[in-house]
Amino acid sequence: MSDQPLLHPLAALRADLGLTGEQYLDRLDDVHFALGYGRMAKSRQKVSRWENGVNSPEMPARYAMARLHGIPHEAVAELGWPDFLLLAFPDDRPVLDSPWTLAGTVAAVAAAARGGSMQDRRGFLIASGATLTGLATSWSLALAEPAAASPEVPAGAAPANTRLTPELLDTLEQRLDDLRRLDDVLGGARLRQTAIAEYDLLEGLATQTGQHGPLEHRLLSLLAESARMCGWLQFDAGHHARAQRFYITALRASASADDHQVGANTLAFMAIQVYSEGNPQDAVNLVRTAQDATRCRTTPRVRSMLHARAARALSQTGDRTACWRELDAARTEYARGPHDDDPPWSYWLNAGEIEMLAGSSALDLDDPRRALTHFEQARHVQYAADGYARDHVLYLTRTARAHLQLGDLDAACAVATNAHAQNATLTSSRPSDALDDLREALAPHQDVQAVRDFLQLSA
Repeated sequence: MSDQPLLHPLAALRADLGLTGEQYLDRLDDVHFALGYGRMAKSRQKVSRWENGVNSPEMPARYAMARLHGIPHEAVAELGWPDFLLLAFPDDRPVLDSPWTLAGTVAAVAAAARGGSMQDRRGFLIASGATLTGLATSWSLALAEPAAASPEVPAGAAPANTRLTPELLDTLEQRLDDLRRLDDVLGGARLRQTAIAEYDLLEGLATQTGQHGPLEHRLLSLLAESARMCGWLQFDAGHHARAQRFYITALRASASADDHQVGANTLAFMAIQVYSEGNPQDAVNLVRTAQDATRCRTTPRVRSMLHARAARALSQTGDRTACWRELDAARTEYARGPHDDDPPWSYWLNAGEIEMLAGSSALDLDDPRRALTHFEQARHVQYAADGYARDHVLYLTRTARAHLQLGDLDAACAVATNAHAQNATLTSSRPSDALDDLREALAPHQDVQAVRDFLQLSA
């Protein structure tokens, strides 16, 4: 079986059943007929066209799919195509539907640790639209609720987790910080299993935690950040279903820990995935929820990060005015300087990174000249290419694309060649995919020598 990600829910369901497109259509036809809709018109490419977005199945075919996969009839109209198919993956339900309590967090954490049917190969989102907004709202409401009282411990009984000490938590926190720094340099593929091992370690400790106290809350905060990192590394590898499972689990753990900042950071990372693979307006809504929940409760650097992330999401919607306003707010908050309460995961944000994000936003808004201006400004402030190898390659590809849009093929190929060379040491799908897209955009210009040289070099 191929290890390539399955990019559509129907493709994942077929793979789970071990059916080709034609075999699936035969089975679906039998259900379609049994429901009284008659026989279906069949063609060799029918299912592949559904999965590739060329065509959508008629409503009777959708109802037949729902019956075939055990999905409620009413969900077909309520959720639409193809979102109703997501209900056919029961392993996702503990992550999506568990109550926003400590017990619900434990259930979601365990589900994310176990994995699920086909989830390692599902390259699509498991939550979008109203479902995604509902999760963010539930997180915000859970933070506003006081933690449930701990059950009384009988006299003489040992605490639920006698190994939990400040020194142990310090060590676990340092391990997470080391993993973050390694990801900056090496990319996600080499670190995914290491990150999951750290998550499993924290999950094992958390399952022994039945009380609410400072140490338990700190452990849950570390677990939330660990889940967030797992989500990021899965996203970096193109495994979007598993990434979202970890992200949502991180949200739940942050709510149980009463940690607004870790949850807000998780929503910001979820937004990256959503504006890359889903509806950009959903991404804007996620960041807005994070901003509302942390207003006056976080540091200027974290507020700056959220403004910058809102700008990137808004650039995908085409809202220029709101995008530039958020970037100005990001610069203003960052200029307030560091704070003793800055979380350790916020280290990556600096003035250069804000300008790089501004350049990427300008490129999304079809303003390549402005994009190049911001990219150049970034190199004159604090942008550190050596410490952030994957991001540097991504920004190089975006710089090359800006030159291409301005018609400067020689400059585009020079930057692209640099990006290709630096990408050789990384194990991350995102810069590789960006380079592939750049190659495709340059291909029509093969009559230019610089383009031919780059395409041959990077073939």
